Amino acid sequence: MNIDLQNLPLDAVILQKIIIALSSENQTLQEQLNLLRAKYFGKSSEKLKKQISDLEDKIEDNEIELSKDGSAEKSAPNPKTKADNKNSQKPKRKKLPDDLPREENILNPDPECPSCGGTDFRQIGEDCSELLEYIKSSLKVIRNIRPRCVCTKCDKIVQADAPSNPISKGKAGPGLLAHILIQKYCNHLPFYRQSQMFDREDIDISRSTMSHWAGQSTKLLDLLVDEIKKYILSSSHIHGDDTTIKVLAPGLGRTRIGRLWVYVKDGRPHGDKDAPAVCYYYSPDRKGARPKAHLENYQGVLHADAYAGYDRLYPNKDNPNSTISEAACWAHTRRKFYEVTVANNNAIIATTVLEQMSDIYKIEADIKGFDPAERLKERQLKSKILVEEFFKNIEEALSKLPQKGSTAKAIRYALNNKEALMRFLEDGKIEIDNNAAERAMRSVALGRKNWMFAGSDNGGNTAATFYTIIETAKLNNVNPWLYLSKVLSIIQDYNSNKLADLLPWNLKL
Repeated sequence: MNIDLQNLPLDAVILQKIIIALSSENQTLQEQLNLLRAKYFGKSSEKLKKQISDLEDKIEDNEIELSKDGSAEKSAPNPKTKADNKNSQKPKRKKLPDDLPREENILNPDPECPSCGGTDFRQIGEDCSELLEYIKSSLKVIRNIRPRCVCTKCDKIVQADAPSNPISKGKAGPGLLAHILIQKYCNHLPFYRQSQMFDREDIDISRSTMSHWAGQSTKLLDLLVDEIKKYILSSSHIHGDDTTIKVLAPGLGRTRIGRLWVYVKDGRPHGDKDAPAVCYYYSPDRKGARPKAHLENYQGVLHADAYAGYDRLYPNKDNPNSTISEAACWAHTRRKFYEVTVANNNAIIATTVLEQMSDIYKIEADIKGFDPAERLKERQLKSKILVEEFFKNIEEALSKLPQKGSTAKAIRYALNNKEALMRFLEDGKIEIDNNAAERAMRSVALGRKNWMFAGSDNGGNTAATFYTIIETAKLNNVNPWLYLSKVLSIIQDYNSNKLADLLPWNLKL
């Protein structure tokens, strides 16, 4: 919507209509953006990237237009009924954190009364407002001075021990290290861009220096990462997934494809009070031997997609003693039918299937947070009949469809995974989908768009280390920078037998 800012109407009613129209357009654009983002996480394409970028720019432009009426942080009115307006509450602005430093500025009135000229005032109250201001990020130099002293009685020279630093003989303190690592692996800012930012502050920290610091930090953190992995694999139910990561191929002038694997423990949907956690592994390929090695001693349920590499983990004629049960992902199955509807507006069978799945998901939404026994009871009572009807209907439909068509392929995908898809009906701790693992991969997806590729297999392993630390902290609502800086300040001298004390849910910041 184009607005001539130089010739805005003076009529308040017309102005309100313009604001409402802009707000409505923004809502529509946001819905389109959400749909494109959903597609993007499932399938990368330059066209989708461009569409998302264009929509984000358009939304920002509209928001700027809305702000030009002079009302700061003012939401445009939505066309609601009187009943809606009566029952709705105004959104409250979130309070600024208490731990932020505060500066008080007392604004006294003029010493002389503007009405009578009097000069004797008595305070009867005050008005207070807060303004959030930005102060340039600061660096400081800590000089550790260790006087050398000599005993006047025996001439022995004494001196305090040098303080422990995360990087031996390095100039980086734990806070700076944490900042640099968080910037790359949480905020997706490559080292070379950070180096440029430091250079503008007349601080010389090269990209190669940061890379060296990151490598040295992994040596300190790998044992802690092992603790996180041990904690996750002790769980009876985990989620697994993998994604691509570009790795520089030395001497070839191009990149090759490596993999990042993720495993998640998160029992919050079934009321588990244990802390959630996530760990990552890097590998240069996607061979089935990789998850086999990761989960060699695991006993429990694995939520995963239908990747054939996982098959050797589950009980079969070649592996009859396996202790891992498969729980398939309904979201992956749903995606197959959704793609059919996108390609064909008249895909009646696929549309019906999606509606059936929606009913199953509604039950899951209603029982989220219930304990496993209650979830299992509700599933047996309500979901089981819907699931059985779902498979009966698609089996009947398959016989009437062209076998090479997209709908038939989607149906065969569901039928091939029928046993694993139905497993959630037998166990209240099993989730209906593998979204916990897919959410854990979003930071990786965002990161690789910015820092583009890992420089080597070692770089892939380094990324896996920091993603494990940072994403586990985030899952537990722990500030990643505070956590990482604290860990880096103490882990070098910490008892290796007590590293569990440093896990995000145990360490006091």
